[in-house]
Formats: sequence, structure tokens, C-alpha cells
Amino acid sequence: MKKYFIAVAALALLAACSGKKTTEPVIIEEESVAVAESVPDAPALPVISDAKAKVNKTDKAAKPVNMRDSLKVDPKKGSVIQKKYKGTFPAADGPGIDYDLVLFYQQDSDDGVYEMDATYLEAEDGQNQTFSSTGKRKVKKGTPSNSEAIVYELIPSDGTMTYYFLAEGDSLTLLTQDLQKAASGLNYTLMLVQ
Repeated sequence: MKKYFIAVAALALLAACSGKKTTEPVIIEEESVAVAESVPDAPALPVISDAKAKVNKTDKAAKPVNMRDSLKVDPKKGSVIQKKYKGTFPAADGPGIDYDLVLFYQQDSDDGVYEMDATYLEAEDGQNQTFSSTGKRKVKKGTPSNSEAIVYELIPSDGTMTYYFLAEGDSLTLLTQDLQKAASGLNYTLMLVQ
């Protein structure tokens, strides 16, 4: 009797499992995002986190990371090069923004790291306010107007907006996110000082 009951149960289970399978339709949701198109008059100056703000240029705090030491050095690629650039960019709400940019990279490498201080002159109650940014430097080739141009892409470690600089001899010119120079004709150039 037990064998008969087990055989009937097994046949019932097999019949239930071998029936037609039904599938329900899957609903896929789409998200659309509207993007405003505009032609920038000047490069957008990346917003650097307020958490890294320092008041007064002479009151410099230690950098969050020593970027030169964070550079991965390959003995086959030559010595480490350090280049320092300085310049003052126009600002909408003050006399300007002083930029100090230091690049570290190996002689035969397109990759590297950077440190940058942006000092907003007379930013808050007549006091200068300095913001620091550190991250990776990559070399890209070409812009929409010049396929041979060398562009430095500076990618901040904190995930804020990427900087693009056109390398021209001993100067770097800030570009828009579309790799274009400012249409305003204002000076967005840093000069090599070291």
C-alpha cells in the first residue's frame, strides 16, 4: 500500500511539473532626461569641494595626499618629472582666481597625477579662499579644431568635474568640457614657472 501511495504521489508531482509553463510580460521602465543645450562663453570652472577650503593663501594646510608619492613609478619609463604652472583666471564675483597647478609624471608616460590650488581673491569678506584638488592626469590627443593638439585631462579624486587643458609650449589653456577654447577671448592660460 505504501509503495502504491508513493508511486501515485510521484506521478502527480511529475504531471504537475510537466504542465505548460506560463510567462508573464515584463514591464520595462524608461527614464528620459532633458538636457539644455548651450554654447559656453567661457570654460566652466569646476566646483571644488568646500570641505577642502583654506582661508588665506599663507595659511596653507597640508594636502590630503602627497601626489608625487602616489605616482606609480615604472623603472623602464624614465625619471619622474614635476612641472608647475601658475596663472590668474577671470572671476564673475571678484578680481580673479589664482591657480597653482603641479603635474607629476614619468618621462615616457601619458599617465600621471596632479595637485592644484585655486585661490578665489577677495572671496569672502575680502579674504582670499583657497580650494585644493588632487587626482590623475591623462594625456589625450586632439580637439574638434585640431586633431594634433595635446590635451591634459585632470580627473579629480573626489569625483568633481574634470578639467581639460590644451598644452601649448610652456603654457596650458583651460578648455570647455567640449574641448574648445573660451569664446569670450578672456585669458584662461597658466604659464610654466618651474
